Amino acid sequence: MRLSHSVLTALLICINSAAFANVEVTPPSNSELVLVNGKESVSTGKLTLDNGENQLALRYIGRYQQQGSQTQFSSDVMIMTFLAENTSLTITFPRIRSNSAADAFNREPKISLKDTSGVDIAFRQDKLIKDGMQLGRDYEKEIFEYNSSNQIAALGALAAPIAAKVQPNLLQVENVTKQANDPKQTDQINVGQMLDFWYQQADEETRKAFKLKINSKE
Repeated sequence: MRLSHSVLTALLICINSAAFANVEVTPPSNSELVLVNGKESVSTGKLTLDNGENQLALRYIGRYQQQGSQTQFSSDVMIMTFLAENTSLTITFPRIRSNSAADAFNREPKISLKDTSGVDIAFRQDKLIKDGMQLGRDYEKEIFEYNSSNQIAALGALAAPIAAKVQPNLLQVENVTKQANDPKQTDQINVGQMLDFWYQQADEETRKAFKLKINSKE
């Protein structure tokens, strides 16, 4: 049985619509995907995302020859926030071949996001920066805090609820400051913190015994 031209055309339209019912993103092979829409990622290949705004956090992982030796490069974590529907996108990084190029990329990352036709797709870009020690970072917490801000690549839909700020009692603040400046008071504060910690770790029976002991001392 032969299919008419109109039927074939309709089938092709259906197939193409099914193929791009969402957004597919191919990250660079020399990248580490850190977060996808606020959640830590274990993906190493093509991503399938919902239509609409999406946010990725990733870093450049490269290797190059510098003065006869292999140099490993790991960039800061970069944030990309973009709007797309029913398309396939590819992220690319520039080639890095020297320490100066690596430093330049870290200062001002040059990233491209293109569709299948090679057309550049607009996106908002920033970096997820943490000062000090980088080990044991909680990226999900960091990106929630970032998205709760007004920074350039923030995605409000992924923002953590912001608790209402309570105006501190100035007298209490003054008392705490005085205690912190008094070594004897500081020691007592530390003791109180330790007692509170061990009380929270104890089971119910131990807590009862602890309360009875405290009451007997009064």
